[in-house]
Amino acid sequence: MTEQQIAANKQRFIDLCNEHIHREGLDKVLAYLEKSDFYTAPSSTRFHLNEDGGLCLHSMNVFEAACKIYNEMAKPAIVNGTSPFTEEVSMESIAIATLFHDLCKIKLYHKTERWKKDDKNRWVSYPGYEVKDDFPLGHGEKSCLMLSWYMRLKPEEMLAIRWHMGMFDMGESGTPLRMSFFSATDKSPLVSIVHAADFLTSNLWEKTTVY
Repeated sequence: MTEQQIAANKQRFIDLCNEHIHREGLDKVLAYLEKSDFYTAPSSTRFHLNEDGGLCLHSMNVFEAACKIYNEMAKPAIVNGTSPFTEEVSMESIAIATLFHDLCKIKLYHKTERWKKDDKNRWVSYPGYEVKDDFPLGHGEKSCLMLSWYMRLKPEEMLAIRWHMGMFDMGESGTPLRMSFFSATDKSPLVSIVHAADFLTSNLWEKTTVY
């Protein structure tokens, strides 16, 4: 991703936040992001959008996918009475739970030199990333905590951010957490919407850079 693309994505992200989020504390969240590596960090080390600027782009992709899922699937079912849920989800909650779902990745990925063998069986170096977590609290739960430092979250927003990885959460290794995830999906449609959006974007919309 070029510097121009990263800058354009940064401005688009800020515009989306200001357009859809009107809650107290947004200015503090954006000020924190400005001082962090959020706009330039990758979304992963070896998978989707593992390139500079990937984290910001992924966050916007999840927002876009969540809007499609809600407007084309969830909302019509809620309105028609065919959904188990009766209350609609606000655009503000969708924006908060998607645009900020991966704050846990701030200052997590660091550039490093990696090695592989080329087609002539010679070792060659290539740029990559490594994980250095100075605050290993988890994934979704860490994002919830970081965001709550600046903005008050609704319960359904916290659940959606906490469980956006669904059953793929590294912490999901036993029955208690598995049951917590299923219980969370029963609390609000936002939980399933954000999880589905994150899963679909990272697997269908976002490429992996192979060196």
